Amino acid sequence: MIVRDALRSLRDDFVRSFFYWLTLLLTSIFIYLFFNMMMSDPDGASLLTAGTDPLATLISVTVIVICMTAILFANDFFVKRKAKELAVRLICGATALQLATYLLIQTVILLIIAIPVGLIIANMMIPMMNHLLASVLNSSLVIANSYEANLMVGIILGFVVFFVIMLNLSFALRNAATMMFSKDIMTASGSGIFYLGNVPGVLKKILCLVLWLAPIALFYTTESGMIVYALLSLVGLNMCIDTVFVPWLSARNEKNPSKLRAFVRDGFIRHDLRMLKLNLLLMLGCACLLSTSLVSKQTKPIELLMYTMSFIVMNVLLSLAVLFKYSTDLTGRTRYFMTLDQIGCTDEDSAAIRRGEVIGFYGFITLIGLLYLVNIIAVGHMNHDMSAGFTAVFLIGFAVPLVLCALLSMYSYRRAVSTIHDPR
Repeated sequence: MIVRDALRSLRDDFVRSFFYWLTLLLTSIFIYLFFNMMMSDPDGASLLTAGTDPLATLISVTVIVICMTAILFANDFFVKRKAKELAVRLICGATALQLATYLLIQTVILLIIAIPVGLIIANMMIPMMNHLLASVLNSSLVIANSYEANLMVGIILGFVVFFVIMLNLSFALRNAATMMFSKDIMTASGSGIFYLGNVPGVLKKILCLVLWLAPIALFYTTESGMIVYALLSLVGLNMCIDTVFVPWLSARNEKNPSKLRAFVRDGFIRHDLRMLKLNLLLMLGCACLLSTSLVSKQTKPIELLMYTMSFIVMNVLLSLAVLFKYSTDLTGRTRYFMTLDQIGCTDEDSAAIRRGEVIGFYGFITLIGLLYLVNIIAVGHMNHDMSAGFTAVFLIGFAVPLVLCALLSMYSYRRAVSTIHDPR
């Protein structure tokens, strides 16, 4: 009975189940390829070898943390949608063990399908990676399966399985019916980290803009310090979101309160920037770390391939993380659009607001990211013979996942609020 209901739930919520499975699949493929590529380098780009390049170690730790973070967002996206299902079962007399079993069956099914399939696909991709090394990068190195790499992959994926199961088990056991029905369970927002106290408003904005943009200009002074400047710039960007961009949107609304579409759109974008600020900074930080790693030092072919693959996969995973958190927050938007409907907002107005919000928010992320990447790549062209092909790979690898997630967000947004409008 429980197994049948769990399978039906996966079928009924196929879209969320698919994207959760896709995140687990991509993570499995990436971790397998990443560590087999690292252990194939005879010069020691390995976490297990003494004298490891500190940058390689930093990137290895970073990509593992990013994978865990992406899985955390995907899991949150998946299980919180199940909250009302679990609440109904709890009210109907289900025990805590039955609730946990119901949720864990779905989780284990997706894990069993995703991880083995991911490992098979990754193993099939090794010849393609060897072909790229030989034909594109002119390297004689051959990527092969190694015991050390497979051991690390097994440990990490084992931790992933344990991590996901414990998260979902704790979610099922700790939530009472009243909490599961609360709309607040579907949303969470952060608060600012950095503050400038009682500095006058205009001066505060200028200081934040300088702290954000000046380090980007310093990229051109030294290659070795680019990652430090990029991180310093991200601190400035974090402050600019709270001090410059959000107040600017508020000021626009105060000047034109009669323009309903712009008023509501800017209000939602303001909320999105606050809610997804951490995701934005995480994505930009990862992109800057991997791109500056290629520019700041002479990389070996295996490192070039490894960093490029990491850059693309990390951007896909982090774009999906933005999509997951954004879509989870959309479940609370229905009440706002119901209010708009009651005061005379038409279907056309609602569609324009949704479209403008999604384009504005994802456009902001894309433009900010390209600002960093274009300057980093420009330094690479000035100091190295960086090919146009790799430039295109980096720019497309950053922008395309965000564009696709924006389209999916529009679809998810339309589905979330499409039922509130009465036929006219």
